[in-house]
Amino acid sequence: MYELYAKTKENLRLASHGGYDICNPTAALLAHIFFDHRPVRKKIRRALKLITLTPRYSCRDTLKGDAFIWHCDREDQAQLALSIAKEISRKKKLNINFLPDIKKDSCKSLDWRAMGAALRITLQCKQSLLERIYIFCALCHSIKHVKAIKEAKILDRLTSVVSYNSANIPECFLVNMCRQRDIKTYSLQHGLYHRYRHERPIDIINYDNVTAQELLVWSDFCRNEIMEFHRELGRTPEFNITVAGYINSIERSAPISKSHQSDLTRIVCLLPGKRYVQDCTALLHLLRDLPSDYELTIRLHPLLADSREIREALPRNAILDTNETLAQTLTQQRYDLAVGFNTTSLFEATLFDIPCALYLAPSLNLEVGDLPNFSNVEQLIALAQHPVSTQALADFVLGASIFRYADIIAADGN
Repeated sequence: MYELYAKTKENLRLASHGGYDICNPTAALLAHIFFDHRPVRKKIRRALKLITLTPRYSCRDTLKGDAFIWHCDREDQAQLALSIAKEISRKKKLNINFLPDIKKDSCKSLDWRAMGAALRITLQCKQSLLERIYIFCALCHSIKHVKAIKEAKILDRLTSVVSYNSANIPECFLVNMCRQRDIKTYSLQHGLYHRYRHERPIDIINYDNVTAQELLVWSDFCRNEIMEFHRELGRTPEFNITVAGYINSIERSAPISKSHQSDLTRIVCLLPGKRYVQDCTALLHLLRDLPSDYELTIRLHPLLADSREIREALPRNAILDTNETLAQTLTQQRYDLAVGFNTTSLFEATLFDIPCALYLAPSLNLEVGDLPNFSNVEQLIALAQHPVSTQALADFVLGASIFRYADIIAADGN
């Protein structure tokens, strides 16, 4: 699907309306259609709804001055967005604005002029009829955003915008126009950004489709991964990349002492999202073979919570973690080892001085050279008995010793 997304984005590189380039916002809409694995009829229905959705920007009265905008569907991400906004506001006061889902902050109406403009651009794209339908619908909606933002005179009231994720909807529309009006714009890294080995999922748009002028990333590792991704495609990023440190300004916790009353070896298993269900079940089956003196805690990705396949694969004596945040889990008791794959959580465990081990799943999309790994239960037991400190990875991958967001953004305002 990435190839289709990239080809379409290239065909739309000159798309504009009302004096504003609309390529990237349209590409964000199309990514959610192209990467949708449902039947074509449902994808068409999803696309057609875009034609009727007319943005309201109900928060337009508070979109002024130095603004922070965010949209998250997950509670953990919402907490993170609000946390970083408050941290930045300690040095530079921000007007914090939640942008609702495009379906919830809109009314239904047809704009024939927008449709005409979208059709003219669509006809220039040499793609299949079905793909043109998707393109036309996405363009209609992007053009409606341009018109809504201009009519509400939102850009006239803004001096800078910090976006939690300017590469995705709904934040991309406003940030895209602000940047083209020379309003300072920033975008934040909210997950582990890296080149994906063996796959190109929708997550790539987070650093492929940035609409802000400056992307603030966690570490040199993430910066280099993004640069290498663009280099492999024969281009340079159309945005600046600045290392600002790990986005969650939690203090590293002192290691929790292991209970002298327990001879158990405690392992916490951190599972990735639903794309990797097959390899998650394979890892859970491997963990079933651990000896009886091992205590196993399983932390599911939020998108796996309702997976029947995963729940049936859980080891019989495993403890299912119910804490809202990973930090709560890792500070309640001492774990001897954290295991997982394809998840930021595995690296975040290093913030709590917990040794980590990477499961060599067939779908593994990221390897870090110094991270211990295993592919069978014997190797896992050996790592649990003789754990290797991986705390240095907290600095290398996460940028845990740095927190420069407020300094960077406040400095640009002076």
